[in-house]
Amino acid sequence: MKAKIFACSLTLALAALTGCSGSQSGINRSLGQADATRSLVNDNKLDASMTSNSFSKLVAAKALKEDGKIEEAQALAEQSELEMRLAIAKSEYEKAKNEDKKLEESLRADEERKALYQSILDKETKK
Repeated sequence: MKAKIFACSLTLALAALTGCSGSQSGINRSLGQADATRSLVNDNKLDASMTSNSFSKLVAAKALKEDGKIEEAQALAEQSELEMRLAIAKSEYEKAKNEDKKLEESLRADEERKALYQSILDKETKK
């Protein structure tokens, strides 16, 4: 009987420890991903107004982890990372939009030059 109680309590303790370590690895992974995304944000030199809220959430997530509020910390870290990814995506979209605008203007200028050259060629061939 004592062996069964000991085995059950040992199993419960192992399950609890495994659950805790799983949570710890989950929060560590979330914080690591958020930190990596923050590095990308810094490398891309994004506007601080787009990312300041997500940076503060990341700091808060780290504080919550230290306080032992793992689930809240993980949720906040993941939200922070998603906001930073959104900021990166918006920045890339704006860059692509500006590049498209420049290419469109260049194409329009090329078409105008082509029409001008064609009219000159037509005038020369009529002479």
